[in-house]
Amino acid sequence: MKINTVKTVFFVFLLAAGSCLTAPAGAEAANWFQLQGTEKPQAKPVNLWGFIQPTYFQSQDKVDPSDDFRKDDFNIRRARLGIRGVVPKTDAKINYFLLSEFGRNGITENPNGGQSNAVALTDASITLNYLTGIRLRFGQFKIPIGTDGLQAIHVHKYIEFSDVFDQLMLERFGKDRSVGAYRDIGVQAFNWWRFGKQNKYELAYALMIANGNGINSQDNDKNKDLLGKLTFSRIFNNSKGPRRQELEVGAWFISGKRTGYAFAGGANGNKTEQNRKRYGLEFNYNKDFGHRGAGHLVAEAVWGDGWVYAPKFLGGAVPAAKRFFTENTSVAGHGVPHADLNAFGWYVDFGYRPPVLSKKLEFDLRYSLYDPDNGNDLAKDVSQKTLTLGLQYFFTPRVRATVNYDFRDNDWNKKVEDRVMAQLTIIFK
Repeated sequence: MKINTVKTVFFVFLLAAGSCLTAPAGAEAANWFQLQGTEKPQAKPVNLWGFIQPTYFQSQDKVDPSDDFRKDDFNIRRARLGIRGVVPKTDAKINYFLLSEFGRNGITENPNGGQSNAVALTDASITLNYLTGIRLRFGQFKIPIGTDGLQAIHVHKYIEFSDVFDQLMLERFGKDRSVGAYRDIGVQAFNWWRFGKQNKYELAYALMIANGNGINSQDNDKNKDLLGKLTFSRIFNNSKGPRRQELEVGAWFISGKRTGYAFAGGANGNKTEQNRKRYGLEFNYNKDFGHRGAGHLVAEAVWGDGWVYAPKFLGGAVPAAKRFFTENTSVAGHGVPHADLNAFGWYVDFGYRPPVLSKKLEFDLRYSLYDPDNGNDLAKDVSQKTLTLGLQYFFTPRVRATVNYDFRDNDWNKKVEDRVMAQLTIIFK
């Protein structure tokens, strides 16, 4: 389905801005470069923290188990344990961040749901804070992309990501490897500046060079990814932390290449390199309106050029000349299928906490659309759309229950049906 991207983005962002001016609008607005990559000067050398997310999935999908192995499933979706802090005797100029995953998700499972790793390292980084205007972060950590992927998962409003971030940005590699988890290994320069009256404005940036080969893995070629993000924020009430009240706009990009194998009827498809470019725009609004409640409004648009994830080659719609695998076709399973296509997707997310029950109850609504063939290269429509209804109840700021219902419409796989999900999140530190 060919989407008029200019008109779509203009309409979505105009709707978002207009809604902020007329009504109580969270994707969680925050300076994620600061929260994930730095520590306060008074931080301890070792701070233990983590979170647990028991989850239940129920769907009436008619697809094969390998396509959806969570039809009726109780699961420890995430169980992460980490330490972070400042290195002693450095005047808080050096800090570190370590996090490991014990749960069952794309980091510890292979693409078919089998156990790939009992425990996996998700983050391991060191930040140097010596230079004026430039902080340098080294290691494995989240890449500077849009809110849906960059924000900390334990404050995410929804149980699943939007369609465009799940399909286009959550990169898949080999058949026995974890997903990229919006992370990579490399070095990032970043910083932010507060200015204006009462320092209520903020400008932040990040520029990263990364392997482009996911987590817990060495690079597989000589190519590197170049990534960058720039954000501008108007901060309300001098708020801080992962639920900061603000109006924020941002833009980001990824430019790189991927090494894979062309489709072949027999073994040994030709090795190939393909460009992988991604671009995005974001709008975040998160505010407490006092006696009128609290709410958020978020909109994101993402473009993709090349190396587009194409499960089952989108129901066979991808012609042979545009089919690629992450591994040689002599390997059983051939790795993960991709296609040389142009993709586009967007979502709008609205949430409101009414002024009852001490604002512990939140109603959420998200509409997401993703088209892996926005260049109109295929003979049929392969887009997918999801409307998600969400409900959250905050027992405490660190303990909440989430229930989601997805109305799903998948044009390349009509066997995909609606689903309901429930999740508890318990954060400790």
